[in-house]
Amino acid sequence: MRTIIIGDIHGCYHEFTALLNKVELSILSDRLILLGDLMDRGPESYQVLMKALELNSAMGERFVCLMGNHEDLAVDAADSGERGLWNSNGGGKTRKSFYKAGSRIQKYTGYLRNLPLYWENDDLICVHAGISCGGPEHTERDVFLWDRGIACGEPYGGKLLVYGHTPGKEVIYRNESGSPAVISQGTRYGLPESGSICLDTGCVFGGKLSAMVIESGWYRIESVSKGDMEFFNS
Repeated sequence: MRTIIIGDIHGCYHEFTALLNKVELSILSDRLILLGDLMDRGPESYQVLMKALELNSAMGERFVCLMGNHEDLAVDAADSGERGLWNSNGGGKTRKSFYKAGSRIQKYTGYLRNLPLYWENDDLICVHAGISCGGPEHTERDVFLWDRGIACGEPYGGKLLVYGHTPGKEVIYRNESGSPAVISQGTRYGLPESGSICLDTGCVFGGKLSAMVIESGWYRIESVSKGDMEFFNS
């Protein structure tokens, strides 16, 4: 079984579907993990969420969508009616996309509220933002959703961590001491046992949407940008 992990989508629906086409996702045999932040900032959060729900229905337990800080903001705003913090983080564009589709995000807050904070197997741990050195069982909720320590070079000595949240121009691997190295797109690498990989390549800010494709102890990175969409959606 391949495992495909995708970084922050932020309402970039066309890039999302183009990336799924590029990695040739099999809904019958692959595992797909989304690292959270499906919504906000970009123009088509409604469409991204509907695609995620469609994949969830088709793939069952082989589909995982993690809670990101933007899903958390949306749920908090729906519960409290206070939209200030959500608006300052792109929530208005999410509501607009739902309105244009004739829907309301309140219909889906039950699903969003129950998204997991992490996913783990024998080889790696996936989170949205960060983790403590003690592992997921000893990590506070805000660290899962908001932390940037590892992305900024703090040492991390646990099992291989794959995360998003902190955008960069390229996918970055950091070793246990926090030293960074760029991971080249399309190159086949052996899956490391430790260190961390940040998959957020700033799609909504004009960058790329990136995926990590893992199979039989090896992995590669695939990315799409706006210029790639016509080819991969054809």
